[in-house]
Amino acid sequence: MAQKRNQRALNIIRVLKSRQRNQAKKIDILCRDMVAAHEHFSHNLSRLSFAVSFYETLLKCGGLEEALDCAVMLIRKHIHQASAAVFWVDSTGFDVHLAKSPDLGQVEKAHFQSWFSRQMVQQIGQTNRISSLEDMLQMGLMAPPSAIRTLSAAAVPLGRLGQGVGFILVYRAAERPLLAEELSRIAAIAPGLRETILSFKPDIAKSPQTAS
Repeated sequence: MAQKRNQRALNIIRVLKSRQRNQAKKIDILCRDMVAAHEHFSHNLSRLSFAVSFYETLLKCGGLEEALDCAVMLIRKHIHQASAAVFWVDSTGFDVHLAKSPDLGQVEKAHFQSWFSRQMVQQIGQTNRISSLEDMLQMGLMAPPSAIRTLSAAAVPLGRLGQGVGFILVYRAAERPLLAEELSRIAAIAPGLRETILSFKPDIAKSPQTAS
């Protein structure tokens, strides 16, 4: 009888331990889900906060140059150690607006004007996704290898219904690769910047669109 009681007790202990392990796994999964959900919520809140701040600033701008200055300065403020350039097409070519960066002062407007072409600016603007540095090289980016090695860069399109308005180029030192969450913040403000550019440059909407 004693042996049977011991066996029953051992069985009960095994069942309880199994339940404890299962419960611990469920709690662990729940905690990880809560952490992931909180992180996702924080990223969404950060993106929304950045977009609201960006749009409020654009509403105060009285001209295209002022709006573009505000745009690149806000990007530099919210994307650590990064800078930005805004590209847009016109009837004859394309233009670039950027703010000087203390970290990447070697990149100047003249460099961008020689690295890109109107067709490429338009092609990037027509894509429905963010273009990586590798994507841009495949499209025909003419930057020298010495510059490519030093930069982490991505292009966020400013297109609308297949119209290649232009894009935002975000870049910083290669030692600090751009993160997906950072680029998603830029993507959130792209529609507002596009409409701002078109409001000051309505001729862009009438520019001939070349096939990509």
